[in-house]
Amino acid sequence: MNYYVWLIIAVGCFVGELFTMEFSLTCLGVGLLGAALTSWLGVGLWGQVIVFAVIAAAAWLGIRPVALRHLYHRAVHVKTPAEDVLGKTAVVETPIDPVADTGRVKVDGESWKATARQPLPAGTQCVVEQLNGVTLTVRPK
Repeated sequence: MNYYVWLIIAVGCFVGELFTMEFSLTCLGVGLLGAALTSWLGVGLWGQVIVFAVIAAAAWLGIRPVALRHLYHRAVHVKTPAEDVLGKTAVVETPIDPVADTGRVKVDGESWKATARQPLPAGTQCVVEQLNGVTLTVRPK
């Protein structure tokens, strides 16, 4: 394969990396640059493929973890709204009946479908234990 084909694909990987920022495409791009170099030196196709695989794997295992750790070491875990309700106090809006699978609770002004191990009447304060899809599992406070 001509070296410029490897270079075009490598440039595509580097441009794609601008949108992902996870260094996967960068590792492939570096491997593709190695394959382009071996093609330019006149090595056959299988040699180019082997050089690509070895360099891409080395970059994936050696460079990528270091780059991710360096760039994202101060990143703060952002809670999604779903994760944010866990452990919060909720008030039962409509009675919870685990057998009939009915009931709703209000958490921070938002109404959620809810279930519990035992029936809970309206107005009961409870704590959110778990989130399964869009259904909260609660327990009495």
